[in-house]
Amino acid sequence: MTLQRVSGFAPNVTLISSVPLIGFVLDVAPDGSANAESGLGAPATGAPSQNDRLVIVMAQDLASSGFALPVAKGDQIVLPDSSEILNVTRVDPYKRAFGGAVEILTTGVS
Repeated sequence: MTLQRVSGFAPNVTLISSVPLIGFVLDVAPDGSANAESGLGAPATGAPSQNDRLVIVMAQDLASSGFALPVAKGDQIVLPDSSEILNVTRVDPYKRAFGGAVEILTTGVS
């Protein structure tokens, strides 16, 4: 996968930084608990949606890549096989810190 930092808005996007990384990409199941409990209503605010993916990368790899840290909302991850672009929505450097990893929640475009 490739982690990218971009500036600007489409169609005038400028690539600031791009580094290759190795990590895991996992699908995140939508949170249907609000609907299941009440039979009505929308999922909780901030709950994962259908297009969300969880990306886990090693903190050491991220630090040694030369990418300007921290990873921030709006950065992008490009998947190699599909060239799918995932937009970073949230970063949690502490949740998997004991294992030496950083958890990044992303949203893809459907």
